[in-house]
Amino acid sequence: MRKDESKFITKFFSEPGTQKKNNDYFGFLQLDNYAIWVVADGFDAEEGAEIVSKLAVESVIEYFMLHPRFNTEVIKEMIDYANLKIREKQEETERYSLMHASLLVVISNYNSFLYGNVGNTRLYHMRNGYIVSQSSDDSIAQLLVEEEALNVNDIKFHRQRNDLLQAVGDYGKIKPNLIKEPVSLEQNDVLCLTTIGFWENVEETEMEVEFSRQENLDKWLESMKNAVISTLRDDVENNTLAIVKIEEVASPEPVEKDRRKFYLKVVLIGAAILIILLFLVFFNIAKRNEILKRATIYSQQADDELMKKNFNNSIEDLKLELGEYEKLKSKRRGIIGFLSGIGQDKSKIDGLISENKKKMEQTEKLKKAFQDVNQGNELFTSGNYDEATEKYQAAKYALEEISYKRDELNINEILETLNTRINSASKLKEAQMLEISGNQAVTAGNYNLAKENYKAASEIYLSNGRADYVANIERKISEIADKEKTEYNGAMLVENQADMLSPTDINKSREAYYKAREMYQTLGDTVKTQEIDNKIQEINSREMAKLQTANNLVKEGLSQLAANNPAEAISTLTKAKIMYEGLKDHNNVSNVEKFISQAQSFIKYESESEKKLKDLEVDYSERLKQQEIMSQQALIAKEAEIAARQNEIERERIRREQINKRIDEATNLEMQGDQQYSLGRYSEGMNKYEEAKKILEELKNSGDFEVQNSKIEYLDKKKVKSEGYLYEKEGDDEAKKKNWKEAEKKYQSSLEKMKEVNESSEIQKNIEKKLKKATKKANKKWWQFWK
Repeated sequence: MRKDESKFITKFFSEPGTQKKNNDYFGFLQLDNYAIWVVADGFDAEEGAEIVSKLAVESVIEYFMLHPRFNTEVIKEMIDYANLKIREKQEETERYSLMHASLLVVISNYNSFLYGNVGNTRLYHMRNGYIVSQSSDDSIAQLLVEEEALNVNDIKFHRQRNDLLQAVGDYGKIKPNLIKEPVSLEQNDVLCLTTIGFWENVEETEMEVEFSRQENLDKWLESMKNAVISTLRDDVENNTLAIVKIEEVASPEPVEKDRRKFYLKVVLIGAAILIILLFLVFFNIAKRNEILKRATIYSQQADDELMKKNFNNSIEDLKLELGEYEKLKSKRRGIIGFLSGIGQDKSKIDGLISENKKKMEQTEKLKKAFQDVNQGNELFTSGNYDEATEKYQAAKYALEEISYKRDELNINEILETLNTRINSASKLKEAQMLEISGNQAVTAGNYNLAKENYKAASEIYLSNGRADYVANIERKISEIADKEKTEYNGAMLVENQADMLSPTDINKSREAYYKAREMYQTLGDTVKTQEIDNKIQEINSREMAKLQTANNLVKEGLSQLAANNPAEAISTLTKAKIMYEGLKDHNNVSNVEKFISQAQSFIKYESESEKKLKDLEVDYSERLKQQEIMSQQALIAKEAEIAARQNEIERERIRREQINKRIDEATNLEMQGDQQYSLGRYSEGMNKYEEAKKILEELKNSGDFEVQNSKIEYLDKKKVKSEGYLYEKEGDDEAKKKNWKEAEKKYQSSLEKMKEVNESSEIQKNIEKKLKKATKKANKKWWQFWK
């Protein structure tokens, strides 16, 4: 017996990991001449996982006991038998109908071994302490390895390592991974049968290192168990490791060949060939008619699906129809085809195939066109009108080339609808730009311009079926009204403060009136602006009237003083002083105080001797005359000063109005430039920016108003940016005309402008792409027509 010649030692462990129960199962059997080892891993997520693994192992060993052999055929038979038993259990108990398992079978004649597996159970073959080979998995991750899209060492970390292609318990046939030739065993070789719970948590290098470190199999097995436990994974599946150490090997024995199947296949093939030879001609004729019938059905189905706009189904049916015609092509070859009459239909079949391919090509175009229409509708609804127009244009170009089922699908009506949508998209884009310009005008405080833009945008929205946008526009107009109301209230508050200050403090009142005037001017209320101007004129007139009254009182006081009525002079001059103090005219206050002091001195000395008075009368009369002349001169100078001051105030008011008007003009020009830019009218936008820049430069150079350089530089940047887009647009126009040299110059100029203003890299890359294409086309020679 070969078993006595050899010495095979089997040890294993099987643990549940972090799961509630262990769904792995291991079994082995050593007969006199052959041995078998089997491990199964039931799917944890399915009912009956522990039952399916045990049933699979027991079924394989049961079959091997009844039919012990050493060849790949018996491994295939055992796995099929286990699959059959599991299927019977699934049908017997409904709650087990989904149970599946991975399975690994290893057999040996005590000199070499064969194996086969289904799923992701794995076999390692170790020699001299190193893993020399391992089995393949039936998983998506293994397919990626075979396609060289994944490293074999990364399988255990890949998320699709448990996505299996097949397992025992599947319906239909399964194709186990079978080793083709026996692998010879040597003394001290080790076979390791594992489930995924072991090999995904233990590195192969770790197995090799621990094998070299441990004294015997028990300690190595224990270290492997500890390695699984110490894994960093939170979720550890059931894990099983079965090791078979070969301490002695039996003498070689040839692999048994199962000749029965070979002879049976020869007999069956011979009979089949005989039957085919007898009935092939008649069968081909019947098959041809059946193929043509099926092709006709597929063609009708394709037309029906096309009318329902199920383009994918229509294409699939056309492919099936084409497949039927291809079958006819294969059947028309040779003597059988000739005798069947199929060979004589060559031109007819070729015509049907050509017509089918044309239908398929046009159906693909229809599919893409209707996809573009649907996507365009979604973009149109969401307000992305440029992208929607691109989709509509692409659909339009495709539909214009369609001839297949054109009338049935109402292509002409669809094209009319697309043209309407394209026109609406253009107008709605203009409405969007008007709305954006309105937003910018609101930010700049120009509410009248904002309302004009909003109303124009609202009319376009209404006329193009986007009434849902009008509510938002109306809300914005309402917000402008609220802002205007708030700012009107502020202006009125400042005006009221000026009114209250007017009787008591003319200077502060005038400043408040100027502030209110600016606020009304910003709001565009010319009526209130004029009212404020009238009030300013009124307080100026009142101030002049008070000043004139005070001057008259000074004249009267000096006259009384000259008429030797000092007491009345003091009373009159005191009234003039009070009025000067109210006007904040400190110079005249000081002069009047001197006059009052002189009058008081005159009264003080009035009681002195008549002689002294008479002596001084002449001298005092002269002094009074001189003082009167001086007072009159001072009064004339003051009047001139007040007139000059009034003129200065008026000039300042006019200057401020002119500056505000120029700033408003520059702001409006800039916003008009922004509006032209947003509408793609770059030349008009550049002109507007240049006009706004000239106004700001004039104000800056005049010194009347402080203008920041950053504002002028910002306008320059906008102008250069518009110029860059203008060059790009002109380049596109030249490219459409095939004037590639001119297009190349325009794109080059556009790219330079975009770099100058640091436009986004995406825009620059797009222009560079166009420039490369234009350069390539411009440099193409006449003989390079294929380019």
